[in-house]
Amino acid sequence: MFTFDTNILIYYADGDEKISAFLEKHENEIFYLPTIVVTEFLSYPLLDKSITLKFEDFVSQTILVNLNFPISKAAAEIRREYKLRLADAVIAASAITTDSYLVTRNVRDFKKISQLKLISI
Repeated sequence: MFTFDTNILIYYADGDEKISAFLEKHENEIFYLPTIVVTEFLSYPLLDKSITLKFEDFVSQTILVNLNFPISKAAAEIRREYKLRLADAVIAASAITTDSYLVTRNVRDFKKISQLKLISI
């Protein structure tokens, strides 16, 4: 089970081969996508219509993780303790709550969270 950080999706949309290979290798796994990642990705200024359509297809193959009370509470605790940006705290809390690996290129900000399982591509 994997939760994706926004940067993974941006690099994937840009054609990154390592991320494509990871997704192909794990195509039968469960993919979680925090809704805050959807918001961050869709607000990325370099998106065009074709990438947006591919993203919507990708989202349909994931389980969206909504910002509910338990995740909000966990994100607040993470944000206070580790001084993360709000979006990163929500993403981390989503991965912890779903007991999944957080797939990111931003290991620096997340590695200090001991209960978080990380995969860097």
